[in-house]
Amino acid sequence: MNKTDKLEAYKKYGVRIGTKGSNKAMEKFVFKRIPNKFVIFNVKLIDERIKLAAKLLNNYKRKDVLFVSTFDEAYYAVYNFSKIMGVSVNFGRYLAGSLTNLSYKNFFEPKILFIVDPVTDRRAIKDAKKIRIPVMAICNNDSNLRFIDFVIPGNNKKAESVGFILYLLANEAASDKEKSALSKITFEDFISKEISL
Repeated sequence: MNKTDKLEAYKKYGVRIGTKGSNKAMEKFVFKRIPNKFVIFNVKLIDERIKLAAKLLNNYKRKDVLFVSTFDEAYYAVYNFSKIMGVSVNFGRYLAGSLTNLSYKNFFEPKILFIVDPVTDRRAIKDAKKIRIPVMAICNNDSNLRFIDFVIPGNNKKAESVGFILYLLANEAASDKEKSALSKITFEDFISKEISL
């Protein structure tokens, strides 16, 4: 995808639109503030952070990455990202203790945690803190960055936005085999149905 198409997609899918809440830690990612309405994130910084996130994820074996999301509307994007990239996923309600309690049926032993929203996925963040693993998150302007080690700024309240971030991240982090799988699907398929590889 060339720069012009990517910029248009960032606009089209609402990736650059942040909440109106104020968070000093997120200010460095803000390009413009629309008073009493919302903020516009710096698209160049979003793009840079996605590329850095891909490099960070590639420092880990796929089996050591856990993706957690309680955002129902982003189900297909999360499912397809985890399927293509071969990472573990906890979708929907996250049970506190899933990273710390060996007796749990869905016990995970990741070395890095990736979450969609620091607000709704806070239980997973607390567990990650207990076992001292890094946390990567898609953060909106009102996100609490406590215990977040790596921020991808963007709209984490809109399914298409989360989907586009994950689609770009998958393309950046993909191995040759994973790139081959990604080349066979469109972004619309990525966010709207369970793909078969």
